[in-house]
Amino acid sequence: MIAHETKNRVKAVGAALRHPTSWLLLGMGFSAGLPFLLVGGTLGFWLRSSGISLTLIGFLGWVSLLYGLKVVWAPWMDKVRLPFLHGWLGQRRSYMLLSQIGVALGLIAMALIGPQNLAGLACAALFVTFAAASQEIAIDAWRVEQTESEADQALNPSFYAFGFRIAILTTDALVLVLSKRVGWPLSYQILALAMLIGVTVTLLAPRSTIETHIKTSTKTLYALIVEPFVSFFNAHKGTAGLILLTLALYRLPDYLIGPVAGPLYQDTGLDQDTIAAMRASIGLWASFIGIAAGGSCLLWLGVQRSFLLGALVGPISNICFSWMAVSHGDPVIFGLTLVADNFSNGIAETALVGFMTQQTLNSRQGREHTLTHYALMYSVAAFTGKFLKGFSGWAVDLIKPDLGLFNAYSAFFMGTALIGLPCLILCWYMGKKGVFSH
Repeated sequence: MIAHETKNRVKAVGAALRHPTSWLLLGMGFSAGLPFLLVGGTLGFWLRSSGISLTLIGFLGWVSLLYGLKVVWAPWMDKVRLPFLHGWLGQRRSYMLLSQIGVALGLIAMALIGPQNLAGLACAALFVTFAAASQEIAIDAWRVEQTESEADQALNPSFYAFGFRIAILTTDALVLVLSKRVGWPLSYQILALAMLIGVTVTLLAPRSTIETHIKTSTKTLYALIVEPFVSFFNAHKGTAGLILLTLALYRLPDYLIGPVAGPLYQDTGLDQDTIAAMRASIGLWASFIGIAAGGSCLLWLGVQRSFLLGALVGPISNICFSWMAVSHGDPVIFGLTLVADNFSNGIAETALVGFMTQQTLNSRQGREHTLTHYALMYSVAAFTGKFLKGFSGWAVDLIKPDLGLFNAYSAFFMGTALIGLPCLILCWYMGKKGVFSH
């Protein structure tokens, strides 16, 4: 029985790998991941190297709150057609293309403005974040609508995560080598050109077959704005609040360390070439192995166990950052931290995407409001962390006079790891309530 089930799963995986959707999601993941750190941790590195305080860097990180607010405009993207582009590309891809162009133009604006005008840089970063969040909305809807089997449910998030991680490598490691040689402004302009990868994939991707059956015209604001959210709560009945609360806490430990991780590297004196080399080697492989492990868990263990595992291993990297803070730039400990961070986050992110995809597909009304349902869950998962992370730099600065800079870093990272405990309890409780089997 087990051998027969294994054989069927292997066949399903083989069939999914032969489908172009999986490979297209590599490019889509790259396009979605490219702007992520350029308005987050990498921007913090640039600002810290320009002498900006941790408090200001943390507050500037609030531009990424738009990732957590994308549910506000998701209903429009679900139903409202774009003139000219819709007839050519369809509902999902037309928004992808427009957003990708917006990201590229915004990154060029950030490069031209620079840290010497923080207000202007913040506005440009805000525009990039809005365009990037919109791109994610359209890609998520397209990906969910391409999910037809359990193998797709495991592989599609994995391929998307692989592409996303390659983009993270580019904007987290390779950009450091580039910026050291040509400067930060030119580096941002070069990365803006890399958005052509996303544009190319968007033009090559097939139109979603499901979206052709969805009515894109709405007669009332209720049908456009309210109905998608009502359908979500109706679909999940008494567990909708539990799902959203768990999602709000799931990636919170990782979000909180974002604004101060880059400044930590700068303050410990690690050389940019060393950081880039280690991120591009052991960091990259640890990330890929983590994503592969996450996809394998989804396929073999199921969504419930994978989701619980992600909540368990996610905060491990925070503990390693705490250790690194008091090691004063030790490259060995930095390497171990990279391995733990990339591996654990690879599992957690893949499990999170798998869970949200499952919940969207399980909803009877989800196919009519795919984009909004997924955006609602993602927004809740992101908003809490992206709001609270704005205080991260302030928190370190607050305890620095009593503990010293590096002990303050260490205490902060350890505290963020402990925040993961309530989520573990909620994940277990969701299993008891049958959320994963709906």
